[in-house]
Amino acid sequence: MFQNILGITVTVGVILICVYYVLRYTESIYVKYKSKPYFIHFYPTLKKLPIHLQKFLEENNFYKILDKNKKQYFEHRAVRFLEKTNFVGREGLVVDDFMRMQVTIMVTQLTFGMRHYLLEYLSTIILYPTSFFSILSQTENIGEYNPRSKALVLSWKDFQKGNLHQDKGKSLGIHEMTHAIHYNSIKNSNISSEIFYDTFLMLEKHLGSAELRKRIVETKILRDYAYTDKFEFIAVLVEVFMESPKELKSKFPQIYVYVLQMLNFRYFDK
Repeated sequence: MFQNILGITVTVGVILICVYYVLRYTESIYVKYKSKPYFIHFYPTLKKLPIHLQKFLEENNFYKILDKNKKQYFEHRAVRFLEKTNFVGREGLVVDDFMRMQVTIMVTQLTFGMRHYLLEYLSTIILYPTSFFSILSQTENIGEYNPRSKALVLSWKDFQKGNLHQDKGKSLGIHEMTHAIHYNSIKNSNISSEIFYDTFLMLEKHLGSAELRKRIVETKILRDYAYTDKFEFIAVLVEVFMESPKELKSKFPQIYVYVLQMLNFRYFDK
């Protein structure tokens, strides 16, 4: 009897593994033609924020434009991010609900088009009151992503400046979170990582044109820091995509499409 049960269990397990890899392979093919995954949202149960935190969602402009179902998905993802993320204040900064929710909403919005929205290499958010000395780079910084520590480090003052759209085309939170997404796309093989990384390679190839690169520089749509290296380029580009989508789309429509595809963020075109 035990051997029969064991045999059935092993057989079912092998079948399920085979089905998974077949579906994974067919979805990769689907992505090549449709530039998006089979689906984004699937949750057996939906989690809700405590009432005292829900008000922060209701004040957010992106959340307001979502339909009823997507609002529930957004809230569920915010809860899951809060559950898995440790928030730490430095230099006497006390991290309150407002701070946690502003960071959580930013991350949830940026990853809302991705099925795999909880990043393996991000588990801690460290907030400083203002700029801080980075042990990693040995420089004074306002933000950094440390994959070894799985930490996103931010100056709260500068995060809020970007979050309140006080500096056109700039957002510290989006910038550093893009680094985290980029790193995770290199290290993981899930469908969201595959889409991000493969599209990034397509974008790199598209940018091979000297004439196009010259036009980008001349328009000054990206600040000079973007030309530090390819990682900073994509981080600044995503900032512009999220903060000034219409300008990016009008001046460089193909680049706009690549960024949209990388994040599967199709909400600006609705």
